[in-house]
Amino acid sequence: MFKTGIGGKLTLKLDDAELGVLSQLFEQMWELLEDPENELGVDPLAKMLNMSGSTQISEDPALARLFPDGYSDDEHASADFRRFTEQDLRAQKVTALSVAQETLKDWKGKSSITGQQAQDWLKALNDLRLVLGTRLEITDEMDTDFDADEPGIHLYNYLTYLQGTLIDSLT
Repeated sequence: MFKTGIGGKLTLKLDDAELGVLSQLFEQMWELLEDPENELGVDPLAKMLNMSGSTQISEDPALARLFPDGYSDDEHASADFRRFTEQDLRAQKVTALSVAQETLKDWKGKSSITGQQAQDWLKALNDLRLVLGTRLEITDEMDTDFDADEPGIHLYNYLTYLQGTLIDSLT
């Protein structure tokens, strides 16, 4: 969990089980975020101008949640929005995930986190929660009659708790 110490120093403390779970989740998220577009055959000018991105929303509901339509009522505008923004958004998500993963390397049970690393952790945890929530079909309209013993729900709640401790530590 995240805590603020003396002088506002932010720390993250995890036990071995938490470290293992987060490491696995970050690796799975990394695989999910891998750019599906093969660099071979991409027009260099289009790539330089950031015009080589996908124009279609993903058929994977989790990726569709991470990269939603910009204009749900205009297919052409949505395609253009996606073409010009998805690659950068994907890169930002991968960078945040990489920073979070990096803080877990050579883990000794507790680590100091900088302000920028905290922001990247927030992004990575949020993305994990969005993907897991989509996979578990958690919605705002969902009633409370879901199976609380479902392991995925426990994992979702843990990520929510971890994100909450980070937010509390930053405020």
